[in-house]
Amino acid sequence: MKTKQIPWHALGLNETKERLLADFNRGLDEKEVLKRQKHYGKNAFESKKQFYYLTLLWKQIKNPLVFILIIAALITFFLKEYTNTIVIFIAVFINTAIGMIQEGKASQAFDKLKSSQKKFATVLREGRQKVIEAIELVPGDIIILQMGDRIPADSRLIEGKGLEANESILTGEWLSIKKDPKAKIKEEAHISDKNNMVWMGSLITEGWGKAVAVNTGSKTEMGEIAEVLKEGDDVITPLQKGIKHLARFLGLAIVLILSFIFVIGIIRGEPLIDMLLISVALAVSAIPEGLPAAVTVVLAIGMERILSKGGLVKNLNAAETLGSSTLILTDKTGTLTKAEMNVSRIMTYFSENKEFENREHKDRLEVLQMALLASNSFIENPEDELKEWKIRGGPMDKAILMASIEGGLRPVEIFKKSPRVDFIPFDSERRFSASLYKNPGDDWRIYMMGAPELILGLCDKIYAGGKELKIGEKEFNLLKRVYEKETSSGARILGIAYKNIKEKSFPHDGEEQKKIFEKMVFGGFIGFHDPLREDVPESIKMAQEAFVRPVMATGDYAITAQKIAQEIGLMTKGGLLLEGEKIEKMSDQELENIVEKVDVFARVLPHQKMRIIKAWQSKGEVVAMTGDGVNDAPALKHADIGLALGSGTDVAKEASDIVLLNNSFSIIVYAIEEGRRILDNLRKIIAYLLSTSFSEIVLIGVAVILGFPLPVLPAQILWINIIQEGFMNFAFAFEPKEKDLMKRNPKTKSPKKILTPKLKKMIFIVTLITSVLLTALYFFFINYFSYSIEKIRTIMFAAISVSSIFFAFSFKNLKKPIWKIKIFSNRYLIFAFMTSLLLLLTSLFVPILQKLLSLVTLSFSEILILLAFGLLNFAVIETVKYFLFEKEIKL
Repeated sequence: MKTKQIPWHALGLNETKERLLADFNRGLDEKEVLKRQKHYGKNAFESKKQFYYLTLLWKQIKNPLVFILIIAALITFFLKEYTNTIVIFIAVFINTAIGMIQEGKASQAFDKLKSSQKKFATVLREGRQKVIEAIELVPGDIIILQMGDRIPADSRLIEGKGLEANESILTGEWLSIKKDPKAKIKEEAHISDKNNMVWMGSLITEGWGKAVAVNTGSKTEMGEIAEVLKEGDDVITPLQKGIKHLARFLGLAIVLILSFIFVIGIIRGEPLIDMLLISVALAVSAIPEGLPAAVTVVLAIGMERILSKGGLVKNLNAAETLGSSTLILTDKTGTLTKAEMNVSRIMTYFSENKEFENREHKDRLEVLQMALLASNSFIENPEDELKEWKIRGGPMDKAILMASIEGGLRPVEIFKKSPRVDFIPFDSERRFSASLYKNPGDDWRIYMMGAPELILGLCDKIYAGGKELKIGEKEFNLLKRVYEKETSSGARILGIAYKNIKEKSFPHDGEEQKKIFEKMVFGGFIGFHDPLREDVPESIKMAQEAFVRPVMATGDYAITAQKIAQEIGLMTKGGLLLEGEKIEKMSDQELENIVEKVDVFARVLPHQKMRIIKAWQSKGEVVAMTGDGVNDAPALKHADIGLALGSGTDVAKEASDIVLLNNSFSIIVYAIEEGRRILDNLRKIIAYLLSTSFSEIVLIGVAVILGFPLPVLPAQILWINIIQEGFMNFAFAFEPKEKDLMKRNPKTKSPKKILTPKLKKMIFIVTLITSVLLTALYFFFINYFSYSIEKIRTIMFAAISVSSIFFAFSFKNLKKPIWKIKIFSNRYLIFAFMTSLLLLLTSLFVPILQKLLSLVTLSFSEILILLAFGLLNFAVIETVKYFLFEKEIKL
């Protein structure tokens, strides 16, 4: 039952402040925060894994095949076949234990991934802004909200400017809701009408504001929903669904085959109980019941490896799709460059005009201060020493603040003297940010920063030598040449402007807002240098060799983008550069016609990225796209793989499939490589499981149809099943990548199609060779030796086990023979091999197991012969594989 909570939306701000003992201007102090954390707990939902091991156990037991085994065990018990009863229960126990280990390994990997998804919040504590982990938030904390932020807790708004929030996560309504801190709301109002509140998990889509946290963790609206969803099933990905469909199809086919064998056996006079048990045992052996768990383990291990390189995979779908990516649509800043912005030049009218080159002036420092006031950075701990300062904000904002400090300005004093009263954050469609400050007189001053051509175009005056001069054609052209020259050298340029106004805040109306930014005073340009990442040229080359095409889509200038693209090897000979202005004039069909010729898209807006993605997808490309802004979210969602920068907005991260924690392009290439390795290893597991199963079915089916005694007993098949599947298939999850992995063309196959024609051929070869040799061995002993049936069954039990253990190595590489690969490259497979052999020898020589499995002792020479048989089977498979797959095969 939902606990009745305080109707914060119906309370006035003063009452809210009194109830929370909050300070809206200063925030909480650290001692009070610790006290409240003890009382309220962490800002997180309670874990649903209260009965972790019992849950794992139940997931194994509820498998229908395990139920069949348990029923079979009960039948044998009532028929007083106690040996088979014991063996079946041992099989159930071992299979369950192995399944729990596999599921546990996957669960641990997913937990590690979840713990890496840290969320942060900007709060006001002890009068200063701080960035903290959202989990540390407490009721009474004052939260600073900006466009692109995800709300960290249910909060009552204190103030806001043009604030809008997307609350679809709670209401299902995709339209953003306008927020009003002063709104008076009735207590019984619906959640979507409480527009003086913001809710945990919702997104700020416009404006900025300040709010006080009222509920955290499980007490939030999201927390209440999470409580209901605690017992929900885990999401199953399309590949896992496909594997389950494959298992069901095989199960149906095998049931039909077993029914046929069962009827033949009864007609031949075999005891009913033997035929019933052999049918059950064959079913367990034939159906790859461990496959779904193995798939989960392979994907989890792959995701964990990508995380170790700095890529946070948010869902299994991404891990499946990575290997099929054919095109990377990448931004420039932060992905190809280091995002270590530093101010390289400050350019004013006087500094760039030769007529004034010998004149003393302070324009550069004043322009730097204008940029500081227009920026959105802050110092979290100004009371500490300079070297300990934590500077928060975007890359360019932080660079401006650092340059201000180095230039002798005192940001703390400047911000204290001139508190900001309104702010419009940077938006890639808008292409500028603006701050409003109170002047000493009766007016207010706007400081504006953005794209140089936009800022210059809005200005009719220039600030020069402490005066405001009229901009004529001569001055305009000079300044235009300045920023064009800088951008052609690869620099990032921002224009700075200001204007005095009488309004106390920015208008919310688009037309009114547009008017207020007319007739600005131009201050100057600030140039930034962002060095290229050293590993980018090599990563670009790797991607191209892997038949994955890198394409740049940036908001930067064409000259800058082209220079960097050429420097890193992204721009091919004859490749085109297309600007956003031209894209805007093109129809979708025209864009599709030219898109394959374009290597660089420059000055593109977020909505144009969506069109570019669609154009590429219409050509059959599987597109991975990087993005970081709020407006990049739709394109990230539409791409086959959305890649958000770790430094990007919460909205972008939410829309993405993978978060690049350190923003590096090389992570994308590694993730694609890992995705291909995942698909490779899944194929190896499936091929191995199906080959072992089909070999046993053929052997027993032929024997029963021809009227011979059963080659192996039910208990023996169950034990073989444990040996060959319990350890060997799990080991393939750790198989290292093949040498040619990043030399394959993903367009030559369907990555999601697990059973490719070549893979089917491999399964057929292994099944045919193994079943023919096993059947020949069985008939040889039956017809030419006077051994007891118990001894022949012991020989066949060992022969089946040895064959499956040895030919596992044939699946290490589905194209090359064993002598052309590194056989010891997977230590887990070697361990599984040794363990399986040990279990086989244990079953052959330990008396209690001999009795349970109806086995007899074999001589040393007989064991050597059986080992030779396993090696012979393995050698024949490898020889046939060599002649069939001698040429390069693209699986």
